[in-house]
Amino acid sequence: MSRTEVFAYVTESPDYRSILGIFAGTFFAELTPEDVAARLAATGIELPVDTVAVRLESLRNWGNLEVSASVGAVSTVADYYKRRNRYLITRVGQEVHELVENVLAQVDDVRDVSLGRLDVLAAALEALLRLDVRAASPATLADAVRAVFDPHRAFSAEITQFFAAINQWQARFDLDESEFAFFSEVLVGYVGERLESLERKARPIGRLLAELEPLIPVVVARARDGLAARVAEAGLTDVQVRSGQGGTPADWENLGNWFRGRPGVPSRVATLGRDAVNAVRTLTQNLTRLSRSGVAGSSRRADYLRLASWLDAAPRERPHELHRLAGAAFGLFGSRHLGGTPGDQDDPVPSVTSWWTAPTADIPVSLRERGDTTNRGRSGQVADRSVQRAHLLARRRAEEEATAAARAELLAAAASDGTLASGTAMSTSALRALQRLLGPAVAAMGPTGEKGEAEADGTRCIVERRAGEATTVSTPAGTLVVHELGIAVMAADA
Repeated sequence: MSRTEVFAYVTESPDYRSILGIFAGTFFAELTPEDVAARLAATGIELPVDTVAVRLESLRNWGNLEVSASVGAVSTVADYYKRRNRYLITRVGQEVHELVENVLAQVDDVRDVSLGRLDVLAAALEALLRLDVRAASPATLADAVRAVFDPHRAFSAEITQFFAAINQWQARFDLDESEFAFFSEVLVGYVGERLESLERKARPIGRLLAELEPLIPVVVARARDGLAARVAEAGLTDVQVRSGQGGTPADWENLGNWFRGRPGVPSRVATLGRDAVNAVRTLTQNLTRLSRSGVAGSSRRADYLRLASWLDAAPRERPHELHRLAGAAFGLFGSRHLGGTPGDQDDPVPSVTSWWTAPTADIPVSLRERGDTTNRGRSGQVADRSVQRAHLLARRRAEEEATAAARAELLAAAASDGTLASGTAMSTSALRALQRLLGPAVAAMGPTGEKGEAEADGTRCIVERRAGEATTVSTPAGTLVVHELGIAVMAADA
């Protein structure tokens, strides 16, 4: 049996919850199918005994119930079989039933956060600090530890559920009038006040935990009480008993993470507060958008009233349009592709095209989520990029000036007839300008030609084959040697 099978009854017939509720309220009493059927009938649920027996057996297979091992004194075989089919709830079944019922009972409730638990937690930490943890009895120390963790467990459950609800509410667009008033007039202000009080109460708890931190190993080692401690003293390692919170260093580390941050890692309270502020900000924006667009509160009610008036008037004035009106309002069409403006105007899909063969329709997000194509929010502002533009222009001017200076230096290094003598010295930038001309000129000469030239940026370069000669150009970065070529550089208009 899988551990998760004890939850299988939740998604089955509602009869299972009713049956398990009877067992959960009997303090582990043993009941037969006849007893269960009678108690169900008393609550208004009529089920045959055979059906109840099948339901009980399913719950037994899932681990929620078990068959009683005691049959007592019997006088007949029939009495034996009757007594043998007595069921009682298991411990896991009891806990699962309570958990499920609590969740289902509170699924639509707004649970308040009691910050008074933080005052109790701070008082418990102060009391623990006043104790001599090395001399106090283990029972006294264990009681002090429980006084710390009990309010924290309740507080963490409340605040986590409350902030999870806020995170869920931030995307609500289907608000009625009362919900709109609750979110806009009550919740936003309440969250702000609660966050301020939470931050104020969390700071002293963090200081108390920092003061208590050196004593935690001693507290964990000596605060042993209850059944778990006795099982550990007896050396029964195979027996699993769940001890209370505060019995391990990990419990204290988790408590510290709630109220004390580390470098680069904020506390859990700070993280929840930040997430709550972001969620409330998003919720406020949604409420403002709903209020401005006129879809808040009674707007949908007005739409339904208008539709009802149309349907009411159609039989008298236009009875033949009643079906068309209902179909248009609720999308009650046949299996045909609804015509619309296609994404590709050159390949439209006619309205008679079957959905089996029609391509997937590209529906805008606004139309898919809100039912209209109205642009939401403010238009984006055009960014001022004048500083970046000025920087790029300045860099471009500097590059052009550097290129012109390198070209002028290259022309000045050549003789009056443009010949570049061997051993000529120039800067690295001038050499790069020469190389940009030298490559195309050599390519123009080809492998068999005697002469080639290239022109770029107002400068002309001519190369000519000269057997046995070499042209050398020296720069701070190194020396360029061109074998068996003569080089001439001149202005393009020369």
